[in-house]
Amino acid sequence: MSSLKFRQLRCCGSPDHCRRTTIVRLRRSAPAPRIWHFSANSPILSTVFMRFHHITSNLYFRFIIIFLGAFAVSVFTLNGRFVAADLEYIFNPNTLYSPDKITPLPVSANLLDKPLPDQATLIIDKIRVEAPIVFNVPAKNKTIFDNLEQGVVHYSITPKPGERGTAVILGHSSAYPWYRGNYGSVFALLIKLAPGDRFQVRYSDGRTLTFQMTQSLVFNPFTKDEAVLAQLEQSNKPSIILLSCWPVGTDYKRLAIKAELVQ
Repeated sequence: MSSLKFRQLRCCGSPDHCRRTTIVRLRRSAPAPRIWHFSANSPILSTVFMRFHHITSNLYFRFIIIFLGAFAVSVFTLNGRFVAADLEYIFNPNTLYSPDKITPLPVSANLLDKPLPDQATLIIDKIRVEAPIVFNVPAKNKTIFDNLEQGVVHYSITPKPGERGTAVILGHSSAYPWYRGNYGSVFALLIKLAPGDRFQVRYSDGRTLTFQMTQSLVFNPFTKDEAVLAQLEQSNKPSIILLSCWPVGTDYKRLAIKAELVQ
């Protein structure tokens, strides 16, 4: 005889009373809730810890991947012009011109007998640069910055390239991708020039002057390093300084490339 039937037989009341009595007794005889006791060697605890470690390890790995990806995207976005110019320089080393297409003008004592025009092009064959030189720009930062959208800017308080003294030409190394001009990275590869390399300044009247690099200088324009640049500018010979921000993508320092007119 089952326990349920046994309890129903012991009940002396009405059928409804027997049902209620049976339910109460069944509830009282229900087993107590099971309490889990974990120990250091418990297989359940070890499984939980292993799963937690696996999840956290995956999250850490994913965080590293996302962080590195976001960093790479930000660097490429802010310095995309420089990266593109550098990749083109590496994988497409062909120069803009062949040597027979440039006929340098021999320098003579009466070079200044005929004034140099206000239109010229800077040609740096080694780093694939061909950019117009913008003259007659007032020596004010904002005005110079605005005119850099049109090419490289001649610093108006210095002589023109080819005249006696040192001409200063300013250009961007790597502007932001939303920069409106087409010359935001014109001097991105300026650091690749080495002493002995040559480049040209071609004026609109056909005169083409060849300059040969002699030295380079990295300086801080906000400290006394600028005095070193002043010494670099001192020259009785026709010379030129190409000036840009350095390192690429910052304005912390300046990179100056000095070259002298080939006699």
